[in-house]
Amino acid sequence: MNSSLMLKAISVMKEGRLSFDEFALATGLGKRTSMELIKFLAKNEIGTIDSDSVKFDPLDKMRAAILAIHMSTDIEDLSKMLNWKDFEMLTTNILGASGYIAYHGLRLKKPKVEIDVVGIKDRMALLIDCKHWKRSSPSELRKFALMQIDRAEAFVRTNKEKIRFAIPAILTLHLESITFADDVPVIPVIKFRSFLNEMDGYMSEIRKVVYKR
Repeated sequence: MNSSLMLKAISVMKEGRLSFDEFALATGLGKRTSMELIKFLAKNEIGTIDSDSVKFDPLDKMRAAILAIHMSTDIEDLSKMLNWKDFEMLTTNILGASGYIAYHGLRLKKPKVEIDVVGIKDRMALLIDCKHWKRSSPSELRKFALMQIDRAEAFVRTNKEKIRFAIPAILTLHLESITFADDVPVIPVIKFRSFLNEMDGYMSEIRKVVYKR
């Protein structure tokens, strides 16, 4: 099964039941190909096949996105089909696939802070603010970067015994290259995997938040 067919399936996937004919029509695939795709999804525990239809539950779209990641589907193409909650979950799963212990929607009580996604590896915490928007001005980026630095400082104070430092970061959909706002990396999702793999090369440019007494 190729990644382009997975993208077609994800683009029409929503909670509820679709007849095989409706699925074929919505994806623009022939009946034979659409049935092969439905069977492939069901084999991977995505969707439930009935006599003449397939039923998707609320988590199936995310399961399909995770499977698509492992099939090396283009992440930018995939992310365009996800809403902001899906985007956060996708980010969490990319971190998990890259060897991080990943948390989604992490809440701190004192002060009250919510962080979209946190990845922890080798006592380093990567704190990600997921921005599911297309464009933003430099001043807006700086505002979001400063807010993420504040969240990182709160996180470090709360977890000072568990981590050495935290890196605040922003992940977005439509930039073409990695940029920085107040030394906070602003990462296009298409570059996220390479950023994680090559993070050591960015360390001299990246803001690292450490615990201050």
